[in-house]
Amino acid sequence: MNDLSYNNFTWSPICKERKNINTYESSYSGNRLSLHINCGGPNVTIENSRGKFLYQGDNYGPTSSATNYHGKNWGFSNTGDFMDDSKTEDAYSVSSESVESSKYPELYRTARRSPLSLAYFAFCFENGSYNVKLHFAEIQFSDEEPYSRLAKRVFNIYVQGKLIWQDFSIREEANGTHKEVIKEVNTTVTDNTLEIRLYWTGKGTMLIPQRGNYGSLISAISVCPSSESKCGVI
Repeated sequence: MNDLSYNNFTWSPICKERKNINTYESSYSGNRLSLHINCGGPNVTIENSRGKFLYQGDNYGPTSSATNYHGKNWGFSNTGDFMDDSKTEDAYSVSSESVESSKYPELYRTARRSPLSLAYFAFCFENGSYNVKLHFAEIQFSDEEPYSRLAKRVFNIYVQGKLIWQDFSIREEANGTHKEVIKEVNTTVTDNTLEIRLYWTGKGTMLIPQRGNYGSLISAISVCPSSESKCGVI
């Protein structure tokens, strides 16, 4: 199967929308400076001392083994099929109510997962330096279940085509399951486009605690100009 998430996407200078499934373009007429996404779940608005932050949900419509979702100023591409889980319809979003030690549990109750390649694209951004925050919580495995403790999820994370974290394990980074961990990196936008890609390379377990529990997984994304002291709710 071809990995559609590696297609060459193009944008017009004014970011007008085109009716092409393989082209991510925005109908937004101005350039954006920030973006917040609640992966695998609905829109979530979080309020703190700095104001209100809308984390846009990405659960609009079904996800398949080759999906391109095109939103107003961002989108995502999923490639891959959980072929060994004996299910006719794969679940690309997962949820859990038992996220520990999180100030904002709303961001970690859902997550989007992928058996091969999952890429998020933000477009119509002003060129410049940006801070990217990636939110994770391992909500498919549980340290409270003896058999599930053996499960291991490992994947690579790329930002703007550059490998940032290799063999990334949410459980190891968070020191347990159902606990939040936030990874942060600074990057540069030069063509009004930002790409964040998670890629599973076949490492880790595949059958624990159930068949098809593998691949990449992410809870939320925040992107802000590097000049801002804080990005999103964190």
